[in-house]
Amino acid sequence: MLAGQRLKQARKEANLTQQELADMLGIKAAEISQYESNKRTPRWPIFNKLLDILNITADEILGREITVHDEEEYQIRLSKEDLKILSCIKENPKLYKALLNNPERNIHLISINLKKLVPEIDS
Repeated sequence: MLAGQRLKQARKEANLTQQELADMLGIKAAEISQYESNKRTPRWPIFNKLLDILNITADEILGREITVHDEEEYQIRLSKEDLKILSCIKENPKLYKALLNNPERNIHLISINLKKLVPEIDS
């Protein structure tokens, strides 16, 4: 996911329109549109205000990895999207158990079938 898409997602999660966000930043809505379509990058002062208004971090917008610690002091680095996927899988005990039985085979099957269902995944 590109930074603009993450920005758009964060704006929508904050229940703001492009115009409302632009008004809060003191800029034009067209600029928000350009940020969200990756045609333009906000300058630092605007970027910092965006982060504050949307209550997100620069790492989240930029898609940088985050460090996750579990109860056993095991540490891994994941993107926020990967963490969401893993959390959803863990919340479904049957799926979680099936994946743990033979992870390589099941991940391969999921990958093949996703590519058939959503061809743009390969691009």
